[in-house]
Amino acid sequence: MKSAKSVWGRIVILLLLVISTSFGFGASSAQAGITDQIDQVYQSAKAGGKDAFCRKGSITGLDFSARSFDGTLCAVNTGFAALAEYTCNNPSVAGFSGSSCDKKAQGRLGGKDPKEVLKQEAKSATGSIKGLIDKLAPGIGA
Repeated sequence: MKSAKSVWGRIVILLLLVISTSFGFGASSAQAGITDQIDQVYQSAKAGGKDAFCRKGSITGLDFSARSFDGTLCAVNTGFAALAEYTCNNPSVAGFSGSSCDKKAQGRLGGKDPKEVLKQEAKSATGSIKGLIDKLAPGIGA
């Protein structure tokens, strides 16, 4: 026979899952959030180029960069990680090396050459990722 704690724990987990999917906190919602964040970084980079892409962002100034959102985009999107490593380390933009984005991108790439990964990613890139690659690494996908 299962303990009361075990049964109640399962009920709570089930309720949390039902609530999260009811309010749109599922995988598709998370993907939409990532897409929105990439678009925000793209809008900032369109205006400021490489420096805007690589610098520390400012949510109060609505300046978003690769380093915004605690570098999360560098951990969840291979193309973004490769672009950040390739763009921000050649030559290195002040403050990028050792940042959360830098560390997470290196982990995401797993020791692979950022330029080679970026070349592969550029072939299938769409939306804001494609816009960032075209802006910050023109000709890389050719």
